[in-house]
Amino acid sequence: MKKVLIIGYGDIGSRIAARLTEQEFIGVSRSASAPLPNVEFIQHDWMRESKLTLPSMDFSTIVMILKPSAQDPDGYKKGFLDASYQMMDFFNNNISYEKLLIVTSTRVYGLCNGRNITEAMKPLPDDEQASIILEYEDFVTRESKIEPLILRPSGLYDEKAHWMKNHVDAYNGEKYRLRFSEANMFSRTNLSLVIASYICNKELFHISGPLICSETAQKYSDVFSLVCPEHSFEDFFISSDNIGKSFDPQKLLDSGLM
Repeated sequence: MKKVLIIGYGDIGSRIAARLTEQEFIGVSRSASAPLPNVEFIQHDWMRESKLTLPSMDFSTIVMILKPSAQDPDGYKKGFLDASYQMMDFFNNNISYEKLLIVTSTRVYGLCNGRNITEAMKPLPDDEQASIILEYEDFVTRESKIEPLILRPSGLYDEKAHWMKNHVDAYNGEKYRLRFSEANMFSRTNLSLVIASYICNKELFHISGPLICSETAQKYSDVFSLVCPEHSFEDFFISSDNIGKSFDPQKLLDSGLM
């Protein structure tokens, strides 16, 4: 069985490896995560180290989970574009791979994309960071030996440590003003499930191109009642009447990935 290479190995990567205990992984990241018996971890910073030494050069799947080095446009350029320039050059000149999966974000869709957004709609970014993510997707698609699967999750959250609960637990008397009335979300557990299914299920080998990973939009007040049922929403948050974008997850549901 060929190994799987995860670039940007962290929380999502460790969840994937924990699901696929019989699969061997090589995880590459700037900072180390909790060790797993089926993961060989390599600490590497693509911005500072030009050469990556791997124990294997033949992989079934490469998974790229890149992050910005900072939240400003320069940080996005470094984390997505500068890093991927080096990665794709290294992949294409040094290793072989059968499948490529990259994780980006529904941030590439701007408010002008409207409601019930599907993969058939052209992304209309409304900030520079989103434009950089879209440029990263286009670059990897253009340079890869094969067409990648591009997962675009929305509002990643951890069921055990939801950000709304964290706000309540650390509440200092200042209510959080919400920008929109609804939340677009996708759990980290489900994202790891989707990626794990893509890695191990040979029948899903043909899936490629963009895939929106999102639950149906929910009102923030409804989300709050689920994660903090013992508290009142109005005591901690200021609601909004603004209706933002929303997503149609039907393609994901039809894909067989979860």
